Amino acid sequence: MMHNNYFNRQELVIGKEVGEKIKSTKVLVIGAGAGGNEVLKNLALMGFGNFTIVDFDPIEDSNLSRTTLFSKSDIGKSKAEVAANTLQQISLHESPSIKGINAKIQDIGKQIFLENDIVVCCVDTMDARAYINDWCVRLKKPFFEMGFEKFTIQISFFPNEKPTDACFREVIGFVDFTGVRQSCSKLKFIDTKLEHIPTIQVAAAFAGVMIATEVILFLKGESQLKNKVLQYAADCHRILKVDYPQSERCYLHKDVHHQIFESNLTKSNTFKDLLQELKNEFNSDFYINWREEFIYSMECESCGKTLEIKKFKSDVYDNERWCVDCQDKYNENEGVKAKWVINKELLLTNSNHKFFLEIPMSDFGIKDNDIVIVNDLHLNNSKMVLLI
Repeated sequence: MMHNNYFNRQELVIGKEVGEKIKSTKVLVIGAGAGGNEVLKNLALMGFGNFTIVDFDPIEDSNLSRTTLFSKSDIGKSKAEVAANTLQQISLHESPSIKGINAKIQDIGKQIFLENDIVVCCVDTMDARAYINDWCVRLKKPFFEMGFEKFTIQISFFPNEKPTDACFREVIGFVDFTGVRQSCSKLKFIDTKLEHIPTIQVAAAFAGVMIATEVILFLKGESQLKNKVLQYAADCHRILKVDYPQSERCYLHKDVHHQIFESNLTKSNTFKDLLQELKNEFNSDFYINWREEFIYSMECESCGKTLEIKKFKSDVYDNERWCVDCQDKYNENEGVKAKWVINKELLLTNSNHKFFLEIPMSDFGIKDNDIVIVNDLHLNNSKMVLLI
């Protein structure tokens, strides 16, 4: 049987031990656009073969001049699924496991972060970057991030190894990015002016090379970019590297000491089931405190009809305050007059929470293989509950 020496020259640089790490490392790549294409291609050619790729966008014709994994016949298809199929064909891994998921990362159970060893963020919105960073911090997953515009490339790496490590929040801030432009109701507007970031293929290629290099250096234990941002201006060949210390303002670093509890419950169960299971297991009372208000329903601002919302406040658009029949009466300057049914926390012993405790967790946006953070009412600790 012929022995394949795909990586014999590479191993002269990184050694056999790192080569073995490459084979076993599971990589979650979020965003399969131009930058994601380059990272995936580079990692695959170096022997990585365990990928989960997440993207909710279809391939457009404008993507083809900046991507290596897509072709003309792929226009209209899922970026994540096509990228996974192409990688499967070019993979040099002896037993590749490559999965493409056509969805927003926020719409997938958060155990996807636990299932992978490294997370590479190639998204182009600040709210998605913040969401990915936050769960990498909580679950102590290495977070690699990239961005580029025109000829300027920026990458960063936050390993989330030590209690003193910084995170990407120290770079972008600690605010909620989900509804940047808000109405009188404090709900977000629909963005009718989608601005395309000016990019060019070489910028994506630079970013992909730099991130792939940092992944290798991290596996070698030689990364010089931990808790740093590196910016490269290719048009004038200038490099800036900034070190970010942990900020006392960042709440995430106080939110990472969770004991993990594996539950037998699913999203179809209720929060009453969950809190009772925890009470039986640990002989203590637990509660859930949402970081923002959950809007279960609201009355139409015009006709008073009850509208099921079932979303957290930052995910609700202002025009949802009007029913379908009253959309022509929508006025973004009108304050809230109608009744909203809202929940901010859940506690078994609170009679006011009875309704919310007895509806399926899926009504709160809980997914398959999700994670719920609960707090002990009597002790100063919290737990991450893993659902089936």
